[in-house]
Amino acid sequence: MSIQRKNGRRSFLKSSAGALGAVSVAEWLGLFREQGVPGTSRDWGFAKARAQADGGAGGPDEDRYLVYWFAEGGWDSYSMLSPIDTPNDGALDIPIDTLAPSPAWSDQIYRAPGFGGGDRPLSSVTSGIRHGFLARDGAPLFPDMFVLSSLKGNTFHSGGRLDMHYGSYRRQLASRREADERTVLQAFAEAKGASFLLPHISWHRWLSDGELDLGQFPEGTGYAEQLGPAYAHTTYARTPRDLKSRLAAVGDVNTQQRRRIIGRYTDDLHTRFLRGRDGQSVRAFASALDIHKNLSSRTQVLDLETLFADDALRADFGVQIGDDDSTATSVNGNPARSKESPHVRVQAMMAYELMRAKVSCAVWIEARDVRRFDSHLGRRTVLQRDGNSDQLALVREEIWSPLIAFVNKLKATPMPGTTDGTSMYDRTTIVLCSEMGRTIQGDVRTIVNDASKTVSQRYQEILDQDVCQHWHVSSCAFLGGTVRGARQAGAVGRQTLDIIPILADGSLDPAFDPATGLLRQGQTQTGIIPEAGNVYATALELAGVDPAGKGRNEKGPLSFVKRL
Repeated sequence: MSIQRKNGRRSFLKSSAGALGAVSVAEWLGLFREQGVPGTSRDWGFAKARAQADGGAGGPDEDRYLVYWFAEGGWDSYSMLSPIDTPNDGALDIPIDTLAPSPAWSDQIYRAPGFGGGDRPLSSVTSGIRHGFLARDGAPLFPDMFVLSSLKGNTFHSGGRLDMHYGSYRRQLASRREADERTVLQAFAEAKGASFLLPHISWHRWLSDGELDLGQFPEGTGYAEQLGPAYAHTTYARTPRDLKSRLAAVGDVNTQQRRRIIGRYTDDLHTRFLRGRDGQSVRAFASALDIHKNLSSRTQVLDLETLFADDALRADFGVQIGDDDSTATSVNGNPARSKESPHVRVQAMMAYELMRAKVSCAVWIEARDVRRFDSHLGRRTVLQRDGNSDQLALVREEIWSPLIAFVNKLKATPMPGTTDGTSMYDRTTIVLCSEMGRTIQGDVRTIVNDASKTVSQRYQEILDQDVCQHWHVSSCAFLGGTVRGARQAGAVGRQTLDIIPILADGSLDPAFDPATGLLRQGQTQTGIIPEAGNVYATALELAGVDPAGKGRNEKGPLSFVKRL
């Protein structure tokens, strides 16, 4: 495979070097392009062995893909993948200035308008998966999907996002990330991305989060892009135009200083590769060698003039006018922020093309608008609308339609480098998740008991109370060639509205009533409540990477998700 510009000249991505003085993948590639590969096949073998011993990997037989599809802002999991069947008290006729209606304010449950009928029915079972009406449009994926209906989210947006990236362990958001920390995609790219040109692509932007003070999060805090070897670092893809420009950048060695550094390595590669130091440069050399051989041996051309511009492919993904552009959103009165990303339809299309061309293997997709799913509503609005926030059109547009198109393309495309009928989908793991769920009620006891206020004042506060707040009850789903399809684990109690713990085999903890969710009298919880760290470890295990010791995540995989 070669990368061509309009003038036919090969060019390679310029990536940043890792440790000070190390030679990056792009710099090795620039040298190979100009002067050929230095050393002998024996030297190359030593470099490969060193890289593998240090955690590097790659090659067609090992190629895998890991994709996170993230519903940033918090979906209504009670109507999505943690389904519960309840009344809808949004239509109650409550007399004015009443503090004690029936049912009581704190017991009222608010669902979407029309919940329980029409296109918003009570929970359904499709292909063995019990789901709410928000998941209905995803039914074509259910035969390949494992749903985890009980996942503990984080009710703080930025904390929840960080949990999904880094897993579960004690940390401070504003602290500088340490050398042994890894996001799930950094850990995956470190293990499987060495032979990819641009392994780790993301369309999230940490500092676009509306609640973050930019002055409190300097580079290296919060989400840190550069953890692990250079080839595992996060690359923000941004728009198609931005990424094409970056791919067109020539990986030249621009300064005499860098040429001298490379010269010191090429003078005696054999000694340098054997003596056990300079691991970053050795891993980069091995990675560049894999990429160079791969590019040289392929006849397929990644033409930058037509990349992300195939009309038929854009139609397959439903790309619309304006989808290639980014948007900016103001949240909580902060200045408008932007993820500098296109619509998820374009992200999915770009991801597919990058994966197919063996450019990228670790991908993070999420809505381009900040807090797209963050649907807060006060009780007053809910009562006027006869229902809680309705995300039906949103999940169809941001999740199900583009995800189905993405999966269909992966299934229809042979895995590059294979001839045995293996598809790209067979080598891909997809994680569908959000950082939190949303409430469908609100506890008013504090308001009612505030004797310092009049009945009228308390009643107004009750009406203004947010009943679609952040909530810890969430869910997630896994797709891919190693996933046990048409399966489900976990549940939410109809009475408790809370997560029912699960056992090691995925079954519900028998100490809890499976319908109400209440702990049985005299019983003790023995199951666990899954959280982001379990998703982190499970994703790596499904994608062919042993999660033990990857980053600081302290939770283990849910091994029952993996196909036997």
